[in-house]
Amino acid sequence: MTQPHSRAAAGRPFLGRRAGSFAAIALLTACGTSDRVSDPINGVPLLHQQTISRAQLGFRWPLIPGTGTLACADGGVILFRSAGVTYVVQGERPGAADISRLRIFEASVPPSNPVGRLTQNVRMEAFVSLEQCRSQGDMNTCLQSVRRRFSLSADEAQLVEAEGQERRWPPLSRRLMPLDPLVAAGRALCGR
Repeated sequence: MTQPHSRAAAGRPFLGRRAGSFAAIALLTACGTSDRVSDPINGVPLLHQQTISRAQLGFRWPLIPGTGTLACADGGVILFRSAGVTYVVQGERPGAADISRLRIFEASVPPSNPVGRLTQNVRMEAFVSLEQCRSQGDMNTCLQSVRRRFSLSADEAQLVEAEGQERRWPPLSRRLMPLDPLVAAGRALCGR
């Protein structure tokens, strides 16, 4: 009876080391350390950083730059770096910039029940006028004037108001895209 086990061990010590090297490379690749971070964040281990892009988060991407470095720093602080500037996504880090200047607004939703005989631009203009009536002393007179100006019935004026509120038309401020998807991706880096 042959003993292939002992012959393999005696005949391939080089291959055993080589196989161990391949296993280590595979393990490092699986853990993400081989991800090339082109713009690393100082003071954060590369293991806790990765390049992230709009393609990964799709319509949930909340920032103007389409790509950057995401990291989880000490204390669970989530950071984003783009164009050589590090921003705080969540938490606090001295010397890092506030991410608010990179955030984008939520997209406007399609109207649920628009006044079809009016273009969107006319409806938006009517909405601005209707909102201005709220600050007037004699609101009823103002509303009647706006309705006459845009040839709106009382029901149509209510529809225009509802659409403007729903779609956050000016003069209302639009909501910013939530940072939650970016924070969740950063939290995943903390556990690496």
